[in-house]
Amino acid sequence: MIKRSLIWLYSAATYLLWAAIIVIAAIVLGLRYYVLPSVQEHKDAIALKISEVAGQKITIGNIKASWDGMQPRLDLYQVDLYDAQDRPALTLDHIETSLSWLSLPLAEPRLARLVIHRPQLSVRRETDGTIYVAGISMSGPSRPEFPNWLLRQSQVDIRDAIVVWQDELRSAPPLELRNLSLSLVNPPWESFLGRHRFGLRANPSVGASGPIEIRGNLLGSDVSQLADWRGTIYAKAEGTHLADWSPWISLPIDIRQGFGAAQFWMEFSEARIDTLTANVLLQNLSSRFGRLAQEITLQNLAGRLQWNRLDDGSEFRASKVKLTSGGLQMQDGEFKLVMRNVSGKPRIAGELQLENIGLEPLAAFAVTTTRRSASTRAPSPTRGEGIDQPFAATVALTSLLHSRYSVRNRSSRAIFPMASRPSGIRAARADSALARMNSLSTSNSGGNG
Repeated sequence: MIKRSLIWLYSAATYLLWAAIIVIAAIVLGLRYYVLPSVQEHKDAIALKISEVAGQKITIGNIKASWDGMQPRLDLYQVDLYDAQDRPALTLDHIETSLSWLSLPLAEPRLARLVIHRPQLSVRRETDGTIYVAGISMSGPSRPEFPNWLLRQSQVDIRDAIVVWQDELRSAPPLELRNLSLSLVNPPWESFLGRHRFGLRANPSVGASGPIEIRGNLLGSDVSQLADWRGTIYAKAEGTHLADWSPWISLPIDIRQGFGAAQFWMEFSEARIDTLTANVLLQNLSSRFGRLAQEITLQNLAGRLQWNRLDDGSEFRASKVKLTSGGLQMQDGEFKLVMRNVSGKPRIAGELQLENIGLEPLAAFAVTTTRRSASTRAPSPTRGEGIDQPFAATVALTSLLHSRYSVRNRSSRAIFPMASRPSGIRAARADSALARMNSLSTSNSGGNG
């Protein structure tokens, strides 16, 4: 009885296998000798199917068919995407596609590869804040069908693109990203789990002498549900002129001049940033910490900056900080600032560590960054000897609600003011990120004395 059942199962499996082979062979032969040679006649039907998948009207000017190994290949020319007013919003000169055999079991068009050659895209922000991508308003109803479909394709490449950003709200000149290359990789076994990898490289028209790079590993499946996404994004910029970006980006401080490079790592989840880490290397940085403060020049500034989101606040760290400004030379500086919300009230604590730094240059630098008058002289230490010798100090900032703080040299007991600002200034009214920190200064003194 068991032997007969096994023989029956073997026979059934054999028949099914042969049936599948015959069906696939018929499909391949039909594609090769009937569908592909006459694909130009079916371009309207193909465009209609793509429009249904994308959720917006798409037309195709010309189609050429061939084979890419065992996969059918289609080259589409003059592809037009239309906006809600039935106007051409974006024209793609050449799209190269290779159909995947997964389209049969999944009952939807699947591509083994999608390559878009030399597209030109315009992104514009109007004075009312509305953003338009290729003439299509992003403030309308969400239409995630097409982006979600792209995320299900095995590989999407954009080559030699040009993206133009026009910001009418800031009255900024057009900013171009030239020679833009984008690669989105979604292997089928990872796409089913919602895993995606991407890489972008482009040359800005201003602000950088080298390309910018952005790479990421993302986990998510629906672009309309961004709160469900999480992942890691890496960015790198080399040869960047910081001041040149001011027409398009609001920098935390007033930068007049500066050149350098930076690397960024960002982890996010639930539509919020969890961790942001940056390695920075800047040269010849000229800036003002506040609109009325004196301008300072930093010959060199390097270090690692890290911001972490906490359950009840946030934490900022700066490590391996190296700074050169005039006579001031700092090596391996450390800074930590923790901001928490306890019972509805802000609580701020921190720690500052300085190694091998001269007292008098540090006092002069501190006053320069906070004084409003160009004629203000830096105060000298109030007592002690050896003030021009390098020293090491650790300052605990446990109550940043006073109007003054100071540092004590543990070797000579020399004390000098680090900052002095009127108390009661709200952070929301500060001129910059550092100005907000200075407005929450303290009067702690630490040392062996």
